[in-house]
Amino acid sequence: MYSKRLFIVFIITCIAAYSTGKLLDHTYKKRWATLFFEKTDALVKDSTNYDIIFLGNSRVHFGINPFYVDSVTKLSSYNFANGGSDAEDILLTSSVYLQKHPAPKLAVISLDMGALNINESLKTCYHYLFYLDNDTINKYMKRAGYLTGLIKSLPFTKYSFFNEYNRTSLFIKGNQYPEFGHNIYKGFLNIHPHMNSKAVGLFNPRPASDRLWDTAIIYFRNAVAEFQQKGTTVVFVFPPERISSMTRQSLFRKTADSVFKSIADEYHLTQFHFENNPVFSDAYFVDDIHLNEPGSKIYSMQLSDSIKKIFPGK
Repeated sequence: MYSKRLFIVFIITCIAAYSTGKLLDHTYKKRWATLFFEKTDALVKDSTNYDIIFLGNSRVHFGINPFYVDSVTKLSSYNFANGGSDAEDILLTSSVYLQKHPAPKLAVISLDMGALNINESLKTCYHYLFYLDNDTINKYMKRAGYLTGLIKSLPFTKYSFFNEYNRTSLFIKGNQYPEFGHNIYKGFLNIHPHMNSKAVGLFNPRPASDRLWDTAIIYFRNAVAEFQQKGTTVVFVFPPERISSMTRQSLFRKTADSVFKSIADEYHLTQFHFENNPVFSDAYFVDDIHLNEPGSKIYSMQLSDSIKKIFPGK
């Protein structure tokens, strides 16, 4: 009798946990759809043939708008960058993209010294825990310290790994992203419509260190090699930066620039430089390195003009 009751309690508990997990999944996906899930669905569940893809961290995610790129080049592009991405996340995205999509004509990888830090950004990429059926994502998240086997078997357990910020987000209501013009488009997002607007944090990034992560160099080289083996042209781009930016004075900046130049030389890559472009005055930034929406429009169109030198378009 006792064993039977225990079994019934176990079954009821599992059903309750499963149902609660499904409800939390729906809530979390809805909350972070614009920032993460729409993009990751396009990466993992779609097989659209894009001519151009953009990879990198927040300076791409919030800086390069495919609407203007497509308009200028007459090609089809998608912004697959993630805020806070390091070299490991860029390699993960590259690998999964090439598994699920035809190889693009052009892969534009934005360079930032933060991508060479020991950020371990995958430890806070909780949205990837919803895609563990993909073997590559599963492998990377397992390496990041997650019990992926347990999460796949009991999906509701993934919330035990979330930090307080992400757990709290389950209970926040309302639209967190204002929509205007084309500020949300094919993986791009920028919520700052005004000149000299002040930045509003979209998530809690890990603090960057000033120490070179040697493994990051390997990840960058592997990403470039994977694309080139598929016949994709790879371009390195250095994004705009405020003239008064403190990062310009960093000793690590010189190290990072040297690493990127070495990789570009090794793989014979074209490089686009916008970091010293005088067009980008302080009015176009929300902080030292992130553009507001007017700035992102100009950047996207100038980048498009550079791309047209490689691919004249259709």
